Amino acid sequence: MAYIYVPLLFSFMAYGVIFLLASDLIGIATNAMSLIIADEAPNFETEYNSVFVKDSVELQEDESGDLTVKRSEVGIAEYGDLYAYVRCTRIALDAPVYKGDDDNILKLGIGQNFASGQPGFGKLILLSGHNNTYFNALKNIELEDIIDIETSYGIYQYKVNDMKVVNAYDETAYDFGIDHEQLILYTCYPFDMLSSTPYRYFVYADLVSGPKFVD
Repeated sequence: MAYIYVPLLFSFMAYGVIFLLASDLIGIATNAMSLIIADEAPNFETEYNSVFVKDSVELQEDESGDLTVKRSEVGIAEYGDLYAYVRCTRIALDAPVYKGDDDNILKLGIGQNFASGQPGFGKLILLSGHNNTYFNALKNIELEDIIDIETSYGIYQYKVNDMKVVNAYDETAYDFGIDHEQLILYTCYPFDMLSSTPYRYFVYADLVSGPKFVD
């Protein structure tokens, strides 16, 4: 009986793998064909609320010369709000940051995990983006690169100290309970893949400068 069941089992497994690979290709081909035969240009715009206003919050200097901002003037972004821009000049990264990380947001720019904190709050900042669009530039990131996050209440700078590839479901790659401000950027890996991948590329950076909150 083993001569019958074992070949059948391997056959089913092979068909399963082929189906998973083919489904992504079929989806890409279908989307491309729909764009070709459409009667009018598709509308990719999604409504969102921008709360980013450059230099709208006044900064002060304390006795040591450090920049400060009143906590009461720092707004908390709501889900879907564009509230910042993330940049790394050396790798030509420049993208808007939205609060939340659903599919619609990731089509517009970089999404921030809603459970993570905003710059200046001393918590984990967890940002995600697509590997073939906004975060494709991360393939060129290097140790000690400086990443800026510009908010309405000032610019925060972070220095890259680590990069690694992990399984997509590895939740040990980040820690919401971290006791200092850490910026993490992540995207699908390998880069330039058009379909979903089982791996994620993580970039870790620690805060080096930015306005401090005062009461």
